[in-house]
Amino acid sequence: MSFFVQLLEAIALFVPDFLVLGLVGGAFFSLYCMAKACGLTATAGADSGPGLALMLAYVVTVAVNILGHLLTPTRPTITAKSGSEFQSAQYAREFPPRNVRAQSVEQGDMFTAP
Repeated sequence: MSFFVQLLEAIALFVPDFLVLGLVGGAFFSLYCMAKACGLTATAGADSGPGLALMLAYVVTVAVNILGHLLTPTRPTITAKSGSEFQSAQYAREFPPRNVRAQSVEQGDMFTAP
């Protein structure tokens, strides 16, 4: 079962986030258009600009996914307690034990001690 989960996580790394892909693709296409206007690009086909921008955007998006996966801290493992142990531990935290001392009571002429 863990192999299946790891396989799905590996596949998810290579599926681009469409928001990031759209933003980065648009940025690369704008850079390509500016370079073409300045005469910095070689004479290639008219369709090379969007394809190049999309390919670079996909590579950057996959790199962002991999870095995000590597930088995310792992989840701590939690050991399960039984219901009564959990409730007693929670009660002990909320209401710590108090040292109760008996007090003497004086009523009129009578004195009562505990």
